[in-house]
Amino acid sequence: MAEPLLCETVTGRTMDEVRRARDSSAADMVEVRLDGVTRPDGFGAIEGRRRPVIVTCRPIWEGGLFDGAEEERHRLLGDAFRGGAEFVDVEAQAPFVPEIARMRRGDRGLVLSRHFFGEAPPGNLAELASAMHAKGAEVVKLAFEARRLVDLLPLMTLADTLSRNESGEAAGHVLIAMGAPGVTSRILSRRLHNRWSYAGDGVAPGQVPLQRMVDEFHVRRIAADADLYGVVGNPVMHSLSPAMHNAGFAALGMNAAYLPLEAATLEDFVAFAGSMHLRGASVTAPFKVDMLQHVHVLDPVARQIGAVNTITMRDGQWEGANTDVEGFLAPLSGRLRLKGTRASLLGAGGAARAVAAALAREGAQVTVCARRPEAAAKVAALA
Repeated sequence: MAEPLLCETVTGRTMDEVRRARDSSAADMVEVRLDGVTRPDGFGAIEGRRRPVIVTCRPIWEGGLFDGAEEERHRLLGDAFRGGAEFVDVEAQAPFVPEIARMRRGDRGLVLSRHFFGEAPPGNLAELASAMHAKGAEVVKLAFEARRLVDLLPLMTLADTLSRNESGEAAGHVLIAMGAPGVTSRILSRRLHNRWSYAGDGVAPGQVPLQRMVDEFHVRRIAADADLYGVVGNPVMHSLSPAMHNAGFAALGMNAAYLPLEAATLEDFVAFAGSMHLRGASVTAPFKVDMLQHVHVLDPVARQIGAVNTITMRDGQWEGANTDVEGFLAPLSGRLRLKGTRASLLGAGGAARAVAAALAREGAQVTVCARRPEAAAKVAALA
């Protein structure tokens, strides 16, 4: 299988804006979205392009912005194909699919797509993909909304099935779980056997800007068999942990990836982690305290504090640790004498528990300030 490409989605209010965004992209290919343009132009979408393009004009009825007649969309996408676009993306349910499919040539490919917003996808997605290939799709794109991490698991199974079945002109697929819990599907392109992975600045739910995909998530480097790690919390897309850990993996030459794992619940994460054979994870809010219920072995600090910020899978068991105490004290060592210092601690979560214990260990006098008196009392007991 060819290496998956990075495709940046661009749009704009005018064709000039669209072309500027298209030509400034550093991606391998660009998806030009015409559905948000005031006066869209199929020929103009590809005129003067510097890299391969996918031309898309997504209608409102499939999550896009185009509210005109289907005849107009047919004309726009037909113009793009006639002008030499490498791909056009058409909804599998569009009435003009047969006419567009007949325009395929060796250098012009058809993407047929289905998007499922707020609804469960049909049970047999493999049959759906096969039917879309039979309609003339070179690439089948299936996207559905993920509300939990475990919603990605059927996608992984489907990817393996499709990669075994696809051959000849039925050349590939792109599988996407939309939304924050589905970001992993955009990062693990090779594991999903995707022809390409979409990046962009919020054009679609859960889409990640191109620079973050490359610099933070190291999408180009991640192999299909990479060891998987991550940060689990809700929310997590703001976390700097993926950028730091993935840079470290790259510097050490490790075949590993560190993912942002936005879990609906801890049970959601545990089920996902087990199925994906996750090797370890950083734990952040709001799960540091409740993670205690899901680990088999605790280090002494985590047991004392009653919170976990790191879990590691060893011999089929989760081991929990807490590095927040040392992480808090290390920057202060040699710079600030804590013994006898009066400290106000704001908050009563997992990190606050660690800081309270750290300050107490160094002899500081701690006052805990929190919205819930009972939570503040539990943290104060550690100080």
